[in-house]
Amino acid sequence: MLIGFSTNNYRSFKEEQKISMVASKIARHKEHVISKGSRKLLKSALVYGANAGGKSNLIKAVNFSRNVILQGLDNVSTEKRYFRLDEKMRLLPGCFEYKIMIDSVEYCYGFAVLYDKKEILAEWLTKIEHNKEEISIFNREVDEIGISLVSTEMKYANQEENTRMEVYLADFGEEISDSLKKKTILCDIAKRVSGKNKGFKDIISVYEWFVNMVVIFPTSKYTALNDLSAKDEARSFFGRIMSSFDTGIKEIISQEQEMDFDKMLQNVPKEEAEKIKLDISNSITDEPLMLKLNQKVYVLRKGENGNIIYYKMMLNHGNDRDLFEYADESDGTRRLFDLIPVLFENKDSSIIFIDEIDRSLHTNLTKRFLELYYWMGLDCPCQLIATTHDTNLLDLDLLRQDEIWFVERQIDNSSQIYSLSKYKERFDKKIDKEYLLGRYGGVPIFENDFPVAEY
Repeated sequence: MLIGFSTNNYRSFKEEQKISMVASKIARHKEHVISKGSRKLLKSALVYGANAGGKSNLIKAVNFSRNVILQGLDNVSTEKRYFRLDEKMRLLPGCFEYKIMIDSVEYCYGFAVLYDKKEILAEWLTKIEHNKEEISIFNREVDEIGISLVSTEMKYANQEENTRMEVYLADFGEEISDSLKKKTILCDIAKRVSGKNKGFKDIISVYEWFVNMVVIFPTSKYTALNDLSAKDEARSFFGRIMSSFDTGIKEIISQEQEMDFDKMLQNVPKEEAEKIKLDISNSITDEPLMLKLNQKVYVLRKGENGNIIYYKMMLNHGNDRDLFEYADESDGTRRLFDLIPVLFENKDSSIIFIDEIDRSLHTNLTKRFLELYYWMGLDCPCQLIATTHDTNLLDLDLLRQDEIWFVERQIDNSSQIYSLSKYKERFDKKIDKEYLLGRYGGVPIFENDFPVAEY
């Protein structure tokens, strides 16, 4: 679970900004709190702010840092990621730090990146013991003359593991290659030892926490709908949920369709398309094969005649003879299909981030979705952080005060993050009206006159 996240010098975040999931002493909505070790952590946070205030940049900072961790800087754009309204920030590092709890063990992981050189300047992973003692699993930094230095305080019971750690870290030391300057130690070691050595449990656990993280933007599309349609339990669950959301959908049906390779691969060069066809034909057995292509996921298997078929999700609106496809649905219904499967497939996931959770949804649907999330997540260590404009969700019958956050643009156009908790509002306060009146900041401020030229 996430304890807290901080960043600085990333897009509109000039100085360090933090969001915390540590629960306060508020007594209401105790089901929104999970006890992990010595921590009491919140299951959700909603972030409000005016347009161009910077709230989406919070989700982008998480997504950017996750991509750097898992893919390395070679596969991530660093162009204009610094705070651009202060020229000197271009040469300063951007920093990202996570404090997380995994199986009641607390970790602090972070890194600093030089955008212009596209290099990792520093990286650290620290384990916090129950007695608050901190053990550096690894620490990496570049000194003032450009030498990469690495160290560890970990002492493994097995000497082979100690030697292995020394070898892994040595690759990031003084003789570090240009390619490793762009990669994280966390990812490098986790991939080397995954499935081979249980002695590096801390590193593997933290790495998998980032792998399991889910980040959804307004343009994100859930790519595994055909895969889910092949699962009876998931299909039944989605059908019930979509019906309860008053979408008009009565049932979700899985249809077997023969794979039209020529249509599916029409935008792929001919030689490459032929190779893909051959590879699929050779790979398919009686067991289903999952194929991801053009941002879609297909679950393929051989039919009775040896032809290749796949599952396709169809939607019954009350007429069995005329079924709807996903593309036929409204923007709001498709948005629900993008959100609900994530909850089903990732009930035990570390954390889900959603930018503009209310996009294309009626306010009652968004509220219902959050209620569904809390119901599904009872006693489950999942967390959700989302940005929104929907002030109807500013309801203390739905949320705790410490689950509500604001992002406000400052005089220098940088963004500041802060919690409603600092205002110490009573549980019966109508905070939606107070917010729109500007009591908490994070709302648009207009000029008195309309800036329209006379004509």
